[in-house]
Amino acid sequence: MFLKQLNLASVSRLCAVAFMATLLLQSVSWLAGDSAGFIASAYAEEEKKKKKKLTKAEKEAKLKYKNAVSQRRKSVGTTCAKRLTKVQEITQPEEGEPDWASAEAELKSAFKRGCRPGFEYSQLNRYLGYVYYAQDKIELAIEAYLALVNEPEADEQQRVDTRFTAAQLLFVTEKYQAAVEQLEIWQDEAVIVDPGGRVLLARGYYQLDRKADALSLLNEVVEESIANGQIPKEGWLNFQWALFYEKDDYQSTILVSNRLLSNYPKIKYWKQLSAMYGALEKSEKERLALEITYLQNGLDKEKQFIALAYQYLAVDIPYRAAQVLDKAMTEGLVERNEKNLSLLGSSYQRAQEYRKASPVLEEAAKKSEDGNAWSRLAGVYLNLNENEKALVAARNAIKKGDLKREDLAWMSRGTAEQALHCYKDASKSFSKAAKFKKTEKGAKSWKAYVTNEGDRRNKLISNGADLATCKKV
Repeated sequence: MFLKQLNLASVSRLCAVAFMATLLLQSVSWLAGDSAGFIASAYAEEEKKKKKKLTKAEKEAKLKYKNAVSQRRKSVGTTCAKRLTKVQEITQPEEGEPDWASAEAELKSAFKRGCRPGFEYSQLNRYLGYVYYAQDKIELAIEAYLALVNEPEADEQQRVDTRFTAAQLLFVTEKYQAAVEQLEIWQDEAVIVDPGGRVLLARGYYQLDRKADALSLLNEVVEESIANGQIPKEGWLNFQWALFYEKDDYQSTILVSNRLLSNYPKIKYWKQLSAMYGALEKSEKERLALEITYLQNGLDKEKQFIALAYQYLAVDIPYRAAQVLDKAMTEGLVERNEKNLSLLGSSYQRAQEYRKASPVLEEAAKKSEDGNAWSRLAGVYLNLNENEKALVAARNAIKKGDLKREDLAWMSRGTAEQALHCYKDASKSFSKAAKFKKTEKGAKSWKAYVTNEGDRRNKLISNGADLATCKKV
């Protein structure tokens, strides 16, 4: 499915980057030796980034949170604070690299001596999770964060923030059910629910095959963002597009593609738009989107150039179709096989560019296993008044066989033969063409003409006229 192309590894990396950034913000507060700052810094930093007006209820919730932080400060004893400060010195040395192993040992030791169960343990687990993550011990980091989440005496807002952190790590380790459970609780508990977290929850729903829930939640996030005068993130719109695509809801994918093009103009979105218009059989819009992609040098696959050529042919712009194909072949983007060469040659032929069509169709005919290219080539030669070549090409077409229009091959052969004054041969060829319904009427008229013309010329020659006779090829 298309959405599987959204690389899960890249999503995991994004979670990891966001998580690490949060932890780094947390660690800064320890430089001042303020353990309470460690508790609140990530939340405060996130609040600054939001830069949006809060409702009265949200402001009251923030005030309660600040009061709760102030109360918790008193519960961190002097001994535990010293142990945590020592950890800070190890992880944020003035010189050299952090000693994560020593920090881990110090924190584990503090559980046994220095810090008390309850709130102080929650602080140890908070920082232990960070230390584990720094050592790429993801499973242990998750355990530490969940221990904080499950600690009855933990700070409430800290619990909410850490729950989201744990959910991110669970997502990275592909434990989607557990991640979704934590994210759902986080969404209910958080004072302000970050839309990025809700999108992560939607991704979790998708991984659990709850696609309807994923799309419903994602639609809410995108529409709320637009209603607030904000531009939805590109990743959100791509995810939304893919979910609609999996539902075969092409009309909705077009809406999302237009939003992507309006805010993140990239060639690939024109390609998507063209494909969706094609799926809805809106040929004109499909062609226009594909043409815009081409003009931006955005086509890179053979089938895309072929599709554009057919679009031009469909609206009777054969010369433009030929130009697209010719250029792509020259650049090595379209293979010069019999099928593609035949398309190029017939495009030039329809554009009445016979001099350009003939060498292309010759190349196609030599590679062909059937007689179709030879038949088209015969028609081109006739238009160039190269009748001997036209006769040879028509004969080759009939000999190779498997023709889509055998009647036309016989008509070309008869026309070439009469031009070379081989009227008896032409009469036989037109007799063959007259057996086909599409050419029956015209072939009979031509047969009558060449028969009469042959008789007339024979009489004139018998009476001494110097006229050209049949030129055998």
